Order: sequence, then structure tokens, then C-alpha cells
Amino acid sequence: MSLIELVFIAISLAMDAFTVSMMYGMTMHHATFHKRFSIAFYFGFFQSIMPLAGFYLGRLFAESIKTIDHYIAFLFLLIIGIHMIKDAFEDEQMESSLHFFDLTILAIATSIDAFAIGITFAFFEVAIFHAVVIIGIMTLILCLIALKIGQYLGNRFQNKALLTGGIILIFMAFKILIEHLW
Repeated sequence: MSLIELVFIAISLAMDAFTVSMMYGMTMHHATFHKRFSIAFYFGFFQSIMPLAGFYLGRLFAESIKTIDHYIAFLFLLIIGIHMIKDAFEDEQMESSLHFFDLTILAIATSIDAFAIGITFAFFEVAIFHAVVIIGIMTLILCLIALKIGQYLGNRFQNKALLTGGIILIFMAFKILIEHLW
């Protein structure tokens, strides 16, 4: 998998965390850089740890399902992409309080798709440590940006970020399917 593909996957995976960070940013009118960095780092950490867990789980089963792995990857990416697009059209309100437990739940929830991507990475023997570093750094950067944007722009950008992430994952799904069918 090329660096460009990994960057696009990382950006797509970060869209849920981007959205949540933007929503937090809307409620944190006077947050310090340290607080914003802590939140962004937390999301980046979970976004990078989950594909690693998925990768090792996927490696346990990779040999036994190697003949259908591209179909599995296609389905994972397609389902995640469709789910992200569906989420883009739902209106959810987030509490303005920032508690460690809430942040942990949100970090796990926004990185479930990263776990599925990790399983997919195992099928294609992706250099996992390279991939998780890219995913973590891209998530950290995007969440920092989202927290700042959230302070200024309000709620109108959140759905576009999820929609974009979902579309990119669906394109990646079809790219994988087409490459393995031809």
C-alpha cells in the first residue's frame, strides 16, 4: 500500500474524531492549547492503537481466508463508508462537559472503524507500524484543527467531514475490489 493511500485512509479514519473534536471545540470557547492538544492526542492514540489490535487479530485468520480477503476488505470499507455517510445526515447533540470517561468512550467509538481497517491491513500485509504512526499523526493534526475550527464555525462543517470520509472509504473499497478482480 502506497504512502498516499495510507494518508487518505488515515484522513478518512480521522473524520469521526474530527467531527467529535469540532463539536468539543464549539463548547470550549476559551480552551488552552494544552487542553486542545491533550484531546487531539487522546483521539490520535486510540485511532492508532485500534488498527494495531485489528491487524494482529486479522493475522490470526489471514492464511485461512486469503482467497476471499479482498471481498472482506471491500465489505469492511464499504460498510464503514456507508455508516459514515449515514452519520453525516443525522443530527446529534453533544454535551458541553468534557469528562475523561466521556472522552474515552468517544475515542473508542470513533476508532472502531480503525479496528476494522487493521484487520484489512493484515490481509494485505501492510507495514502496520508505519500505518499506525501515519494514522495517529493525521488524527492528532486533524483533531487540533477541528478543535480550533469548532470554536469559530459552529456546527455547519461537521456533516461535510463525515460525508467526505465516508466517500473516500467507499472509493478505497471499490479500488481494492477492482484490483483483485482484474
